[in-house]
Amino acid sequence: MKRKRLPSLARLTRKLDRVFSAWIRGRDAPSGMGRCISCGAWAKLQAGHFIKRQHRATRWNEFNVNGQCARCNHFLHGNDGAYCMALIRWYGKAKVEELLALKHKTAKYSRADLEKLIRRYTDKRQAAF
Repeated sequence: MKRKRLPSLARLTRKLDRVFSAWIRGRDAPSGMGRCISCGAWAKLQAGHFIKRQHRATRWNEFNVNGQCARCNHFLHGNDGAYCMALIRWYGKAKVEELLALKHKTAKYSRADLEKLIRRYTDKRQAAF
């Protein structure tokens, strides 16, 4: 009998990215449209990261990821200055400093960690809607 293969870490990471992004967009724009954290424009939002996704310690941090319009997220490469100012207004300077410190931490996620996060954000998304 052939053994069933476990999903790879890369596959679980992609799935978590999709689930987390859907939850962020639902949180910040429950009707499908919302205000961009950076410029305040009313738009269909994307999940924009203040500290970029390559830093795994903050990749799925709920304070680090907020709704952003496509203009700020893609064309202005995150619009970091305005994003930072908005984060300070919303969460306070201490939280922004905490995110900036987390950026330099090493984070390794096991298969179980990723599956747990997928379940968590899937459940949160379903509970909200």
